[in-house]
Amino acid sequence: MSTATTSPPTEAPKSSLASTLLMALLPLIAGAAGAAVPLYMNMTAQTAVEEAPEEVPASKETVVIPFGEIVSNLSEGRMNRYLRLRISLLVSKPHKTELETKLLTEGPLMKNWLLSLVSDKSVDDIRGRSGQNMLRREMRDHFNEVLCPDGRDLVYDVLFEEFNVQ
Repeated sequence: MSTATTSPPTEAPKSSLASTLLMALLPLIAGAAGAAVPLYMNMTAQTAVEEAPEEVPASKETVVIPFGEIVSNLSEGRMNRYLRLRISLLVSKPHKTELETKLLTEGPLMKNWLLSLVSDKSVDDIRGRSGQNMLRREMRDHFNEVLCPDGRDLVYDVLFEEFNVQ
């Protein structure tokens, strides 16, 4: 009877070059990522400051321009609910006549857009202060795009004089 001694299986030799390279590159990658994060955070904070909306000036520097009234069905199943809105625009006093002139030509297109916007909303979308504020912001942003194509935001706010859901 012969006794054979079995040696334990040997593992394949690890590539010492690959592991050395990995161990050398890992701290470099981590260091680069650590250095990039503050730069990225500063860049996003700076763009947020640049994109911040203009402050509404004191009431002496603003005037109210009446825009008019719209009535539109809301996006409900049977279309039996509607919203009646009467709005005015809070604008910069020095630019009042310029904006009133633009409203004469662009007003019908803006009312058409506004009717479409409201008809896409449901009662839940416009419910409460947050829903109304969201609607006002959408309207203000669009009005500034149309009336102030040069990028100046001259419409500071959209004021609801009447907001009735029936």
